[in-house]
Amino acid sequence: MSSSGPAWLSELQALLLDTDTLRGFLDRLAQLTARALPEGSSCGVTVRQDSRLVTLVASDDWTLRVDQLQYGLGEGPCVDTLATGKVNYIVDTTSEVRWTGFCRAAHEYGVHSCLGLPLSSPTGVMGCYNFYSTRRDGFGAESRGQLEVFAGNAAGAVAVAVRLADQAQLSENLHQALTSRAVIDRAIGILMAQQRCDAETAFALLQRASQNRNIKLRKLAAEIVTAVSGRPPEPGTFQTHRV
Repeated sequence: MSSSGPAWLSELQALLLDTDTLRGFLDRLAQLTARALPEGSSCGVTVRQDSRLVTLVASDDWTLRVDQLQYGLGEGPCVDTLATGKVNYIVDTTSEVRWTGFCRAAHEYGVHSCLGLPLSSPTGVMGCYNFYSTRRDGFGAESRGQLEVFAGNAAGAVAVAVRLADQAQLSENLHQALTSRAVIDRAIGILMAQQRCDAETAFALLQRASQNRNIKLRKLAAEIVTAVSGRPPEPGTFQTHRV
């Protein structure tokens, strides 16, 4: 491999700091991994979603196609690694006695050796690194050892990226909820002035009109605000403060 351990760590940290989205982080992680692989190799990350195996990210289309072979046949080093958490290595697809259906199909795609490494977290196996090579024994003992270290570091980085993405989504959901609440409150204020009623009655009127017209409460509230002010409500800015 062409990259050293400390270099991997610094680049992984840079990815976490520099990438805005989980998808962007994973794409760059795949490219970083591919650069560290022996010549003629590629990689991808497989996860289980709703009981199905899917390729979350891949360094190239060839990897995607080989991954699909495993999923379609229901066998292969990746499938086994996800199920058991164990490392699986195929030295030569022409002589491997395990997963013979996959090996035959993969060899037709030009795969001569492949490696499955678990991406483990404290709660279990969260995914699998798939490595494919056009060479027999494309991942020797030294290369496999380095890749296992890299996979361990990558798993930690992926776990952090997922948590950050979850927090960002939570923040976005909160912002949308607050924005909707502000628009609805403005519409209620308008109805209170027009109908000379209290807030509870105005909200009931708004809710009833929303149901009768079969549109969302926020959309109806925005229409009311727009009709009165002559322009659509601005989203507004909300800030979180540390206590």
